[in-house]
Amino acid sequence: MTQHSTTSRSWLILLLGGLWLLCATGLQAGSHAESPPAYRFGIFPYLSPTRIEQAYAPLAAAFAELLGHPLRLGTAKDLDTFRARLLRGDFDIALVPPFAVVPLVDRRGYTPLARRPSNPARIVVLINSPLKHVGDLRDQTLGLPPARSLVNVIIRVDLDERGLWAGRDFQARHFPSTPACLHNLLVNRVDACATGGGAGLRSFERKMGVKLRTLYQTQPFPHMLFITRPDFPADEANKLKQFILGLGESAEGRELLRQIGPDSRFVPYRPADYDVIRRYHKTMQRHAQILP
Repeated sequence: MTQHSTTSRSWLILLLGGLWLLCATGLQAGSHAESPPAYRFGIFPYLSPTRIEQAYAPLAAAFAELLGHPLRLGTAKDLDTFRARLLRGDFDIALVPPFAVVPLVDRRGYTPLARRPSNPARIVVLINSPLKHVGDLRDQTLGLPPARSLVNVIIRVDLDERGLWAGRDFQARHFPSTPACLHNLLVNRVDACATGGGAGLRSFERKMGVKLRTLYQTQPFPHMLFITRPDFPADEANKLKQFILGLGESAEGRELLRQIGPDSRFVPYRPADYDVIRRYHKTMQRHAQILP
């Protein structure tokens, strides 16, 4: 009798344990089923993939915590591929170059959140260069960033409007980065370099012990901006906007900006700020150039 009672209790324990495991498994499966979908956060490829990961993974983690959604950080091998991914809706949140304001914000209704401050592009020479005015570039060699980069487009349009055409009035050499161009300037392989200026120029001067002089400077233009898809939840887009604009107000936010790069900050988006970009966009279309 005792043996039978013990056996019954053992089976009862096993049965209850199995029911508990089944319920727990069901609850866990239900929890996974109800977890929010991951948002896709795209950064246009103005840096190497490794550098993008270093610069923006901390910000992506902060976005995920703010929204209560996991985020997947991504980019593309080049600007053309990134543009194609944007146009087919691969990214929910994206950091895009300023020319993207026309096809995405103006034409497709993407929501702008915040932008980098306006800056001019410039052409620099060594302090003792014989070049004194932009017209002195005739018959000289100008170093430029990659052909599809913002600075290249801005500088080329401005020079075209001043009657200076690459290949006819001056020679153009494209380099993968501003430091690469500046190193060629030091050894007299180019006579001037086009650049976005900023901390990179000051860093180069300190590192190499040289002084640079601005030969020509464009009108200031707004830089890259954060956007969300047209169907992105409006309340979450507003959370992101307020968070990005407030990054400079806390130690944690300033550290996120520092990770992105020196002098990084974001300001409110206003449509009129991009009128200069829209003018450049029309000019390049007249020149049969392809823009993002």
